[in-house]
Amino acid sequence: MSSGGPGGGSTAETVLELAGVSRQFGAVRALTDVSFDCRAGEVHALVGENGSGKSTLLGIASGFVEQDRGTVHIAGKRLRTDSPALARKMGLAMAYQDTSLVLAQPVKNNLYMAAPPDERPAFWRRKKWARRLLGEFDLDMELFPDSPAGFLTLAERQMFEVAKALVSDPKVLLLDEPTTALGPDEVEALHRTVAACRRRGVGVVYVSHRLPEVLEIADRITVLRDGKIRGSFDANETTEHELVELIVGRPFESAFPAAAETSGGRREVLVVDGFQGQSFGPVSFTLEAGEVVGIAGAEGNGQPQLFDTLSGRTPPRAGRVVCDGKELTLISTHEAIRSGIMLLPGDRKREALAPVLGVRANSTIQSLRRFSFLGFLRRRAERKAVKDLVAELEIRTPSLEQPVEFLSGGNQQKVSVSRTFLREPSVILAYEPTQGVDVGSRFDIYRALRARTDSGAALLVKSSDPIELSGLCDRVLVMSRGTIVEEIPGDELDELRIVEAIVRGPGVSRSGRSPFGVAMPKAPTTEPTS
Repeated sequence: MSSGGPGGGSTAETVLELAGVSRQFGAVRALTDVSFDCRAGEVHALVGENGSGKSTLLGIASGFVEQDRGTVHIAGKRLRTDSPALARKMGLAMAYQDTSLVLAQPVKNNLYMAAPPDERPAFWRRKKWARRLLGEFDLDMELFPDSPAGFLTLAERQMFEVAKALVSDPKVLLLDEPTTALGPDEVEALHRTVAACRRRGVGVVYVSHRLPEVLEIADRITVLRDGKIRGSFDANETTEHELVELIVGRPFESAFPAAAETSGGRREVLVVDGFQGQSFGPVSFTLEAGEVVGIAGAEGNGQPQLFDTLSGRTPPRAGRVVCDGKELTLISTHEAIRSGIMLLPGDRKREALAPVLGVRANSTIQSLRRFSFLGFLRRRAERKAVKDLVAELEIRTPSLEQPVEFLSGGNQQKVSVSRTFLREPSVILAYEPTQGVDVGSRFDIYRALRARTDSGAALLVKSSDPIELSGLCDRVLVMSRGTIVEEIPGDELDELRIVEAIVRGPGVSRSGRSPFGVAMPKAPTTEPTS
């Protein structure tokens, strides 16, 4: 990799500059002598693990956090105090990952509060003004000005958060994980808006865990690790593998753990035959003990419904499912769990975890019988089991009683995964197991899931990341229009092979892009060589 300037040229005006910035919270040094800049008309991506200092850097740039040392300049003027209002007045806007919307207020009022005071319309013109503004943003949103923001879906809230940040016509825009809740078409719409900002001369700081997305949209990429800058690079002169090595501090090849070697054949733990449910089927496949099988396909081709039905959340319509030799009805989640099938949902905050409960309670909530005797909970045994798992999975938490809502996304997902160690299911259904998770935690989750299969479980994983599927899985099943249209064996697995299998099938999105939100590869003119 070589360092360099943005695609728009190194002579562009600097609209954001942090020089020699340091910040310490108690004994934790969040940032150490960090210098970072963004130029007019460029997209400068900031990547790193959770805890690397990205949020602190954005907080200092936007005036929410005061630095211990160093300076911040916005559009050539120094930000002399930690004041978000002053930073906005100087030309900085920020779209937050968790959104800053007032959910009880209508869309028009949220836009009104975000606009500069001298540009706010009269009360009776607010609805018309909001409709005009929303029409100017190329975000494919169909929002009604009078609708409460709380009625919006997670994806709509995230898109609206970006629109709200643009109301002030900023000179520099900070985007903190803007695509976490977005699908491929929505990501494409957001990227069109970012490109429009670039053309208008707005500098965009883009923070994301999705490296393919970063490489597609960014001009420059800066890597943070342990509060220090590890390098800034032209996006077109680096690769995802090289970025991963800088982010985690170890070679990319060590990312995906290898499967344990087995002697002789493996036993079948799950047989799915002619299985049908809402929006999918019939599908037939088998899972063997110790095997990781991936599910790939464009969004909207029955993958979530397949997982919901296999886990007992919705009843099946036809077909057979046999787990460990026992045929199941799958009329409830309780039956599925008792029979050895356990789901790791994709939306961990709403479906997998109880945010206000601690790490201990969330880890053991589905396996309390293991720690009970004569109706009494053996608290010491429970705490020891969870403490051992926290160490094994490298869950970063100040205590076992820390509410999981205060943990990072990666650590929350590790807590969710820890349940499978205590319950010991025969089949684990993992739906987007590393969605919104930083690179380092992602590798820890891969290792944890592979450890479960090495102990005899089978893993069925649905992922929208082709690199994840090719690195983690032993084989991949491709779904289109609710059925399995192709199986890719292990010796053929790679990112390009998976994307091509989906692109050539009938389930490609109308946008002409791959189901992973990246540009589709061109078909080779000649047969590839091995």
